Amino acid sequence: MVSSRPRTYTVEAVIVRASDFGEADRLVTLLTPFAGLVRAVARGARKPKSRLGGNVDLLRHIRVSVNEGRSLHSISQAQSLFSLRGLHTSLEKMSTGIYMAELAERFSVEGGSNPALFNHLVRTVQALDAEDLHMLMPRWFEMQVLQINGFLPTITSCVDCGSDLEPQGHVFSPERGGIVCPDCRASESDVLLPAALNTVKILRHMARAEWQAVQPLQPGEDELRQIGRILKEHLEFVLDRNVRSTAFMDEVTRWRPGK
Repeated sequence: MVSSRPRTYTVEAVIVRASDFGEADRLVTLLTPFAGLVRAVARGARKPKSRLGGNVDLLRHIRVSVNEGRSLHSISQAQSLFSLRGLHTSLEKMSTGIYMAELAERFSVEGGSNPALFNHLVRTVQALDAEDLHMLMPRWFEMQVLQINGFLPTITSCVDCGSDLEPQGHVFSPERGGIVCPDCRASESDVLLPAALNTVKILRHMARAEWQAVQPLQPGEDELRQIGRILKEHLEFVLDRNVRSTAFMDEVTRWRPGK
């Protein structure tokens, strides 16, 4: 079947992966709202006087002209739509942005329309660039990605029996996909993660709230640790693989000043 899309087209995109290619080119993976992932080469982008240059850096939100090729597309023009000065001056912010980009890529495919995921990545990266890094921002981003793609864990009732959750005794099962009540927790031999009542409340809030409503929350270290582990294990079960940039983000966060 012949594609109805023209050989050259212009699209809005976020660069979710970038690497050197050849002597002076850059190979990028673009996340677009309606065409999913697009892999393309920016020829000569690493040359000092290239017009593409910094417009094809990782996490850039751009408007780009793509020339379709038989095996690999190419970029003829790229215009930045948003500056990322805040990210480029903070290793912690940049590592978080890289993680968000990889996670969005993992939930995308070539040719797959997902404007909600694209818009979520754009808005969150802009907030990450403009604000101080909040401890819950990557966790809220994860919850919203799961919500958008239909993989949100069951956090309002027991995933097995459907009963209302008691004030204590909660655990989370990545294999079963949600919170398990005390009566059901021993029915399987899967891994069960601690999930205190406040942890569950924060997860629920992040699933339904915009970022501005999540910012005032200040979870304790135990709650933050539980939330992080629950979402990490759930994402790995859904994706059937780990997100490689998680380790880099966690290492940078662990060694920030005053930590």
